[in-house]
Amino acid sequence: MRYEIVMDHGETGNKCTIAPLRGRPDFRFFRVHGERPLGPLSAPILLHHEGECLTQVDLTKPVQSLASIDCVWRRLPTIQRRLSWIEAPAKLAKLPEGFVTVYPRVGQYLPDPEGGLATIEALFIAAALLGKWDVTLLAHYYFARAFIERNAKRFVELGVQAAADQMLWPPEKPLVRTSLSRRINRGQIQVYSK
Repeated sequence: MRYEIVMDHGETGNKCTIAPLRGRPDFRFFRVHGERPLGPLSAPILLHHEGECLTQVDLTKPVQSLASIDCVWRRLPTIQRRLSWIEAPAKLAKLPEGFVTVYPRVGQYLPDPEGGLATIEALFIAAALLGKWDVTLLAHYYFARAFIERNAKRFVELGVQAAADQMLWPPEKPLVRTSLSRRINRGQIQVYSK
């Protein structure tokens, strides 16, 4: 599975749940700067709270990539209008109801939509529902195990049997956050892999 993330300029690596994945080869990031078009994106599905339920979307072939916008809720319509696509625009798809976030946040300007999730939680759920249970997506998410634990029953109800096996959950020991890891997440220190 490949992931295309449109990340708003206000999203900081210190709090952003998706920014620590910037170095992964299966992720493409598009940073919002200025007024130019964003993309072009190629994913056939854009996660969006006003789309058709992902479990009901008519897919003619297996989904190989997902797109998501990482921003505060009030900026979503503005950013969405600026998206450009390689082919046809992606289908908007929302996640099934019943998943609960464990990320401790409160919208500063507008309340989060009912069932609002952290970006990494939403991507993980979508990938799992599309047949890709990949706990490495949660490797940098401090609340990873609590998220799976809290939502395991809902995953199983939707046919994701991997959620029933605790051996397939993220490790119990949470990540240790240090000043170095925070600086890396904020982009103040570049990390290069061979």
